Amino acid sequence: MQDYWKKFDILCSDLKADGKQTLIDELRKAQSYVNGLTDGWYDFLNAFEKALKTHKLEGKTQQLAIELIETLKNRLEKG
Repeated sequence: MQDYWKKFDILCSDLKADGKQTLIDELRKAQSYVNGLTDGWYDFLNAFEKALKTHKLEGKTQQLAIELIETLKNRLEKG
């Protein structure tokens, strides 16, 4: 998951460059739900998806966000 968080940080950096601080704040709050328990990961995923529905992204930023969500969904499905 270390690689996942590196990509997550890249997403946040890209969002900062786009002036989307509110979205960054929402994503960082969602990240705080991850506590090592499976429920925390699901809470993070739900908050991540909700934030992306509220804030429209484009181009490579949107692609990276989708990749992160899909990666997380796949890992949670595999248990």
